[in-house]
Amino acid sequence: MQLQYMYTRLNVENFKACKAFYQDILELPVKFADDADEYVEFDTGAVLITLFNRAKVAEFVSRDESLSYDPHSAQVVLAFKVDDLRQATLALQEKGIEMLAPLTSYPERGFISTCFRDPDGNLIELEQMTDIMIS
Repeated sequence: MQLQYMYTRLNVENFKACKAFYQDILELPVKFADDADEYVEFDTGAVLITLFNRAKVAEFVSRDESLSYDPHSAQVVLAFKVDDLRQATLALQEKGIEMLAPLTSYPERGFISTCFRDPDGNLIELEQMTDIMIS
């Protein structure tokens, strides 16, 4: 069996706010949108990020399954690479985004990063690769 990763779907509570966040704040281009069904696909270059109204997930998941959502969860983190982390952080802060951590260096892994949450509480990390990496 050969698996090919296609997309990450976030089942969101507030579809309109999250769609506006990813489209207007993060400036991700929309590849496909169906506002009536509350579904959208954003093109990140390599992998799609899709949003879907969480209330509609029950149509696809067995009634025997328990669906729960924690707005402070970090089970899934969307990580984006940027060329200039300071500039990206300032641009987001100017749009009202609150960073959850200061810029933090991880020289042993070769990057610096910070993180924030989308309107539904999904954790998003920005990373800038550095020249220093210790094996």
